Amino acid sequence: MPDDILTDASRAQLAIAVEENLYALFRAMMILPDSEIVESDTLTYHHAFPPNPMFKGVWATRLTNENADAVIDETLGWYKQRGAPFIFWWVTPRSTPNDLRERLLARGFQENIAGDAGMAVELNALNENIKTPGNFRIERALTDSQIRDWANTFVKAFEIPAWAGNAWYDATTRIGTVNAPWQLYLGYWNDKPVATNILFHGAGVASVYGVGTIPSARGQGIGALITLKPLLDARTMGYKYGVLFSTEMGRPVYERLGFRDVDYLIARYLWLDGG
Repeated sequence: MPDDILTDASRAQLAIAVEENLYALFRAMMILPDSEIVESDTLTYHHAFPPNPMFKGVWATRLTNENADAVIDETLGWYKQRGAPFIFWWVTPRSTPNDLRERLLARGFQENIAGDAGMAVELNALNENIKTPGNFRIERALTDSQIRDWANTFVKAFEIPAWAGNAWYDATTRIGTVNAPWQLYLGYWNDKPVATNILFHGAGVASVYGVGTIPSARGQGIGALITLKPLLDARTMGYKYGVLFSTEMGRPVYERLGFRDVDYLIARYLWLDGG
């Protein structure tokens, strides 16, 4: 059983855990070859090779009105030196200064997520009474072909460019599934891959990312099932809480499982290097 499990947590503690789990994921990415991370009391930023802005980003921003502009420009310069085509800059209720959003937009950042809701659930209170469609199963993506199927399904579910899914394929296969700090789950319906999930343990809680179902398989309860299975596995490992941040579309699915809003919004801004 992990020795850093969060127990008897308050709503406020769970809100912070949503944020800190995300940061733990970024730190875990540093297992990748030639990755870099710069941590300080004012902000942290990381850079890894996969071509997906999840692997290149800025977070835990604690800047002042006086130094914010200079630090933002210096940080962008750091990424330009490394030829990063894009990054995410993550903004949470603890980010400062208060006008960080406006400063990022003024530098050409795009509002990729205006503010997804942090949610949490006690894993012992999960609603497990989810109807399973016929011929549906969930497996860990462990083989090369399964991880490739996961990446392709992820792309179809979120209707995003192929490179976004290939990044997770490249990262996971480069590390190896035994050493990867995350676990990829793949849902099959009638033997066709239709749903994805990423389970990650960090900051004392279990979290899920990349929960998606391809358009043709939606409305069958598959989104709830692909979310539930990894969390049940985390419960077996001894974890007490599950966390995530949800889009408005995903909220009803998570509420059905027992997740509740912890009043903590996670926003991210996309920067593209214009050369």
